[in-house]
Amino acid sequence: MKSIIVNSLWLIIDKLLKLSVGLIVSVWIVRYLGPEWFGKFNFLNALIVLFGVLISFGSEGILVRMLVSEPEKRDEVLLSSFWIHFVFGILAFLLSCFTLLILKPNEDLYFLLFLLSLPSFFRCFSVVRFVFEAKLEIKFIVWAENIVFLLLSAIRIYLISYQFPFLALFISFAAEGVISSLSIYFLYVKVNGILHLRLPNMTRVKRILSDSLPLFLAGLAIIVYMKVDQIMIGSMLGDSQLGFYSVGVRWSEFWYFIPIGLASSFFPNLIKLKNELSLDYEKRFLILHGMVFWIAFLGALAVQIFAVPLVNFLYGDLFESSASILKMHIWSGIFVFWGVAGGNFFLIENLQKYTVWKSLFGLVVNVILNYLWIPYYGIMGAAIATLISQFCASTLFLAFFRDLRPLLRFQLSSLFVWDLVFILLKRRKT
Repeated sequence: MKSIIVNSLWLIIDKLLKLSVGLIVSVWIVRYLGPEWFGKFNFLNALIVLFGVLISFGSEGILVRMLVSEPEKRDEVLLSSFWIHFVFGILAFLLSCFTLLILKPNEDLYFLLFLLSLPSFFRCFSVVRFVFEAKLEIKFIVWAENIVFLLLSAIRIYLISYQFPFLALFISFAAEGVISSLSIYFLYVKVNGILHLRLPNMTRVKRILSDSLPLFLAGLAIIVYMKVDQIMIGSMLGDSQLGFYSVGVRWSEFWYFIPIGLASSFFPNLIKLKNELSLDYEKRFLILHGMVFWIAFLGALAVQIFAVPLVNFLYGDLFESSASILKMHIWSGIFVFWGVAGGNFFLIENLQKYTVWKSLFGLVVNVILNYLWIPYYGIMGAAIATLISQFCASTLFLAFFRDLRPLLRFQLSSLFVWDLVFILLKRRKT
């Protein structure tokens, strides 16, 4: 348990550092670009993120599981993952270009799309990070990524201070992703030796793709219903409205690293407890769900108090509508946190088939509500649609299937803080 907590703390420290610095820099960026260009940037970024889920093909958890269960096959697993990321990275870019052509045929944004997509081509080098995750040695990744992040953040402040063209700022975004991936790779080489690039074992590639397919489809659906609102707003209401909406959503989503860090750190230990048929298996899941719920709930309450003065202070009166979006959108974090924590359950119990259907359920609800509400309620309609769709996908869906009801029980039990405290106290005594 200690190693899990330490690994989680490293992930949280990593994100907190990026958050504290990133928030300061992001305020400068929003003020510098203004609503229209910030809207354009977020529209292109939404396309890149949407098709970027194709690059890993949902294999993150599968790769960690393989590296934990088959450590002797490390190079074979990494090499197969490298080529999956490389090929799908090119395909993701082509799909982004095609979608941009359909949605904004009259805007010349292709070079900017290519520039912002450059990190996608280099993600294949960062697959070695899963070795560090499997060994609960995430601190090495934290150091590498944060050095790059701090350096590029300083460069962005310099560019904005001296009024460089917008293009220079966009180049810095691309550079951060490229350098981070290469840094992780060279760190792996230093610790574990070089990974010799050669043709992969196609049997292993097929196995990764086969095991990951349900997770990929689920991840695609999740990304679609998390980004479709921005794409639809940009197409239906224009770049400026998307700029206002994106400010609120960015603050609402900034802390999603917390459940991801906690879930990633719990994952290897949960696999071990499951294999050992330990009675602590369900208790550990309950602890995880309780932690993420109370963090999300208390954080959402705080936002109701501070959203308006925070947005007005940082961005000025021009972005006042962003505060209303933040206050509504933040509540969807509860269901996002639960969904991330429950992702471990689907993997360990081999229930990946359900992840596809639950994500499609949320996607359908989100698209329908956005289509109906954005024309009438504007960006607030999109925020409410996101909240309802997250509830449907992460919680309501679980009630329909017997195999998933234990996960629903974890969620409902996590509402009762005294049960969580009792379990933690009991563990300390033993």
